[in-house]
Amino acid sequence: MTIDKKTVTVNGLEVSLTENPSAPLLLLVRMAARGMGLWDKVWGYLSQYYAVATFDLPTSDMGKFNSPVSLLKHFARMAVDTAKGLGYDRFHLFGWAGGARVAVRCLVDFPERLQSCILMGIPDRPRDVRAGQKNMEVINLILEHGNLELYTYNWLLSGFSTEYALDHFDDITRLVEARMEADKGRLDVRGVQKWIRIMSQRPATDEELQTVQVPTLLIAPNSIANQRLHSLIRTSELAVIPGSRQFLMIEDPEALMAAAGPFLRAASRGVSPLGKLACQDDSALMKLRDTKRAQVLVKQPEEAIVFLHGWLMSPEMWAHPISALSDRMKCIALWQPGHGMTAAPHARFTMDNWVEWLMEILRSLNVKRAILVGHSMGGMLSLATTLRYPEQVKGLVLVDTQDTLWDKERNNQWLQTVGTIAVSWGPSIAPRIASFLLGEQFIENQHKWLESWVSEIAKYDLKGQVNLGLTIAERPDVSARLKDIAVPALVVHGTLDQAISLETAKAMASRIPGADFEEIPGAGHCPPLELPEVFTKRLVSFLKRRGLLN
Repeated sequence: MTIDKKTVTVNGLEVSLTENPSAPLLLLVRMAARGMGLWDKVWGYLSQYYAVATFDLPTSDMGKFNSPVSLLKHFARMAVDTAKGLGYDRFHLFGWAGGARVAVRCLVDFPERLQSCILMGIPDRPRDVRAGQKNMEVINLILEHGNLELYTYNWLLSGFSTEYALDHFDDITRLVEARMEADKGRLDVRGVQKWIRIMSQRPATDEELQTVQVPTLLIAPNSIANQRLHSLIRTSELAVIPGSRQFLMIEDPEALMAAAGPFLRAASRGVSPLGKLACQDDSALMKLRDTKRAQVLVKQPEEAIVFLHGWLMSPEMWAHPISALSDRMKCIALWQPGHGMTAAPHARFTMDNWVEWLMEILRSLNVKRAILVGHSMGGMLSLATTLRYPEQVKGLVLVDTQDTLWDKERNNQWLQTVGTIAVSWGPSIAPRIASFLLGEQFIENQHKWLESWVSEIAKYDLKGQVNLGLTIAERPDVSARLKDIAVPALVVHGTLDQAISLETAKAMASRIPGADFEEIPGAGHCPPLELPEVFTKRLVSFLKRRGLLN
């Protein structure tokens, strides 16, 4: 994508800027020189929602301060002044590596100026520092010989996956050449050594981090990284991109934007990028990792009933059963991928990946055994999870879902529908989709709900729905494996469901040993939303009958 940048001078600094009239400012901060183009692969995406700007941190200032924190404070003030010089009293900040440390100081020192913040490449201090110390010895050996080019190769190669480095060595060489050119007269060997020492220091105290109130997204390669920082910054989310390396922004920008996109888009609109919990009661709430949201009613620490909504739905559909069950067991209602503020899946997302996504959340909540209640695509996920992790599933409730595949014609219709929604969602097509998902009586009686639904779906990552749609279309047929399910199971189905036939549901129930089957007369594809009292009564009755509810 062609990036339309211009260079302006602000407070004596050259600033690269892509203007976007009426859009908020997103300031990109990193020590690496602008001339390297490290942000280029995501700049065009960011420019859809923001005026995007970056500048070079002046390395000459490193010798003016006695402590790393003092220097970072100075750079943070510089970021704020640059935004002000561009005409923005408040702005959004994306700090990467050393820039993330500057961003932390902005969070602490200038919270009134920040609207949101993303921190990437700011690892927690490891329990065992010996590996890092040895790596520093190697780096210092290279730098003591004055070979900045060799150091740059080491820096870049260690930040890419082996596969990428082997397949794109010419690109890495061009980055080295760009860095050598951009840093002429700007950063020498001694400057690099000093900056590395600064990078090894904590940019803020625990007490300072606990005062942060700015919505913040932490991007990390696994669920352990940044956990401490996440726990200290109470207004933070943790987006996990499995296996990601330092230069993910170059190696796999799609994965980065899939994870950070919902946060960035919400923040650009002035919507709280930390999302909202959909259920309507006054239960205890708990915020989850990986940019995922849940409602958690904490009673039993290791067992829970987990509600998984269907396509274009939300945790709100489970409000009635959660209210009925909240005083008797732990309830978790998740946002599915690509819904709400949750990141959309990547292009190669499979049902197995989806199962692991769910299991990682449950592990983070210390849920060792779950009763899975899945609607439509949530039911497909529940089946796949039960078959993959049978020892961790205590019970299974399948709501208007199926175990078999669609024929080619139905698959094509499905993918066409998903594609249409991705590019044309709005009041003109919403009623047609609603009539497919919900019963006619519900739609006639719930005009306000329909208006709200249209507005809420518009905030989803609609382009990301294409990847999710492919995952659903390419899911495996598990019908032959249902005989292996050994937990209490309930199949619930609306008699007026136009998406999945009643006969399909009955056939699925017959393949699960000992499964109960319940019809809900007058309901379409979404009984928990259309006839919540009836659905809750059937669910609670099943849980009691099968000994799953105390």
